[in-house]
Amino acid sequence: MLWAVFPIFASVFYCIGSYIQNHLTDHELPRKRAGSYAVMHIPCYIAAMVLLVAIFGRAVFMLPIENVVGLLIAGAINVIGSVFYYRALQAGDTIDITIFNQTSPLISLGLGVLILGESINVNQALGFLFIMAAVVIVVFGSQKKRSGPPNLKVAAITLTYAFFSILSDVVYKQFIGDGTANFTLLGQGFFYFELGSFLMTAILFICIEDWRHALRRTFFRSKHSSMNLFLSGIDSLTYLIAEILYKLGLLIAPIVALVTAVSKAASLFSSFFIALVLAKVFPRKIRSKKFTKKMIMQYLFAAVLILVGIVMMN
Repeated sequence: MLWAVFPIFASVFYCIGSYIQNHLTDHELPRKRAGSYAVMHIPCYIAAMVLLVAIFGRAVFMLPIENVVGLLIAGAINVIGSVFYYRALQAGDTIDITIFNQTSPLISLGLGVLILGESINVNQALGFLFIMAAVVIVVFGSQKKRSGPPNLKVAAITLTYAFFSILSDVVYKQFIGDGTANFTLLGQGFFYFELGSFLMTAILFICIEDWRHALRRTFFRSKHSSMNLFLSGIDSLTYLIAEILYKLGLLIAPIVALVTAVSKAASLFSSFFIALVLAKVFPRKIRSKKFTKKMIMQYLFAAVLILVGIVMMN
């Protein structure tokens, strides 16, 4: 069960970053250019690569060229997915984004079978279904009802994000995942993944003029520039920690779909409890959900299903 610990802890840091991203995309980025926020991770990519070289030395570069190319592609694909994610944040209803994003484990299962030739045994399949059932209970049980039908545009953007995000995971797993907790291998893979992310982000930044204007106005010309830069820095730090944990989970997990399913389930609980903490710290700005007996029972039942699912997967 060791592999399951890493996506669970990664979900906490992903959720912290998502609150910061929601704030900046909703209130600070001008002209709805939310995709430009991807560029703010460039310093994070550079810092990660420098840190990895400092820790592992020349061993970072000791990978076959085909693995290097594959990991660079995985990083580039991940950036493309993040752009769609930021667009979904700014264009859509949170309920729609949350619901459609839960298709990720199913996409992961399909791509894992098609690209990696992964197979899933009966116990793993049942565990997967238990976790997905927990996700459905939490998503549909705790969300407020929408006033109208789902926004199909937001659905398309969210599904596109989910596809590219999982495709990045699958490609990463293909070129680095050997099923063992090899920290040198993790450092090598993460270095080239970050390098691919950096190169794709830099290309987008150079090619899209509107992004450059949006970033200048948000982080250098706004009356909130200092705070925006500070929040972006915190987001980059949480992203880096989350990515390391998640990639370690991918490295040692039996199949990609299990990591995705656990991560998505854990993120629902992480998001809920982080919202409660923020509501206590910033009561005037953030409204906490009311604890009802029904909600508590839903979360407890979902937690039991997730625990049973993780045990069955192993």
